[in-house]
Amino acid sequence: QARSKYRLRVKKRDVNAGAESCCQNLSIACFNAQSMCNKISGVIEMLKDRKIDICCVTETWFNSNESARFAEIHDFGYDVISAPRRGIGGGVAFVFNPKSISPIRNNVKGFKSFEVIECVIKTADNLIRLCLIYRSTQAKSKLKYEETKVVTFFDEFEVYLDGVMNKSGAPLLCGDFNFHVEDDSNAYANRFISLCESKGFVQNVHSPTHISGGTLDLVFTLDSVTVTNDNRDSNVSHTGCCVVDSLPITNLIVDPNTGTTSDHYLINFDLPINMTKINKDKVQSRELRELSKIDIEKFRHDIFCSPINISNYETVDQASQLFTDVIECLLDKHAPLVTRKFNLDRSPWWDLRCQQAKCEMRRAQRKLSKDTTNDDGDARVLY
Repeated sequence: QARSKYRLRVKKRDVNAGAESCCQNLSIACFNAQSMCNKISGVIEMLKDRKIDICCVTETWFNSNESARFAEIHDFGYDVISAPRRGIGGGVAFVFNPKSISPIRNNVKGFKSFEVIECVIKTADNLIRLCLIYRSTQAKSKLKYEETKVVTFFDEFEVYLDGVMNKSGAPLLCGDFNFHVEDDSNAYANRFISLCESKGFVQNVHSPTHISGGTLDLVFTLDSVTVTNDNRDSNVSHTGCCVVDSLPITNLIVDPNTGTTSDHYLINFDLPINMTKINKDKVQSRELRELSKIDIEKFRHDIFCSPINISNYETVDQASQLFTDVIECLLDKHAPLVTRKFNLDRSPWWDLRCQQAKCEMRRAQRKLSKDTTNDDGDARVLY
């Protein structure tokens, strides 16, 4: 069946029942770096100085293989979720502090006229969908020009907005759209704002974000004021989204002093959220071995060359002790002990049947990975 135009709202179950929640401000930033490749340290220092939890970066100029630069970001204590650029300039990424939040990347359809990346942030009572968009105006070639035509962008962006409205979570859109919304006579900018407002979004940046005076980097949230006046539920807006989906961003500032060579300014704002606080008494640390990572051939070779095969045993106890010592030594070499933390506070609905079903699913997955065809040569489908 075709998916409904509007999202179906159901009563949420409190999966965090019994867990403590605390209100805090999530610090979010939006910044056009004009290449992160040569200014990683500058951008990270900017985030640290302002205590920013997650930064939505456009024009990263990151390619598909940037392991060295990602390692540099990790060395500063930050993590990155990146979508590589598709040509000259471009590239979008989330740079975040993993000690503060744990965003999860969400797959999204690709478009010709703009770049987009999404992640979701789970709070105690809501789900935040953070959407980062970059619309390039580069016209280095005819193909690039065709891909970035404004008309094409409007058509594709409307499709994208409709898709966002059908997804779970409260949407927050930001990025470099390259429309001069500060110019009231700019027809393209007016059309762009009208398109976003028709979907229930409101634009929150009202000061220049570029050194030349243009307001190009924007932040959109759902307008919580717009609701229907007919006989439908008063908590549903004209776009079909609940009012609770609106995000009350606060303390929005546009800072021209970024400490980098980019000619774009930094947009920084706070988002009041309730985060689940994990009870430390219900977190257990265990030491375990990752046996699946053992190289079987090397392990077999070390056993063959070990004292087990060259020693003379006088008693059974002596042989048993030697076997235990050798195996422990080899395990320390091939699969050293690592510490893992487990949350003992399971959700109320998780019971023994759920655990058994999970074990059966894993067992079936392992069986399928070993045998992908049946006797007739047909593909086996696992339901």
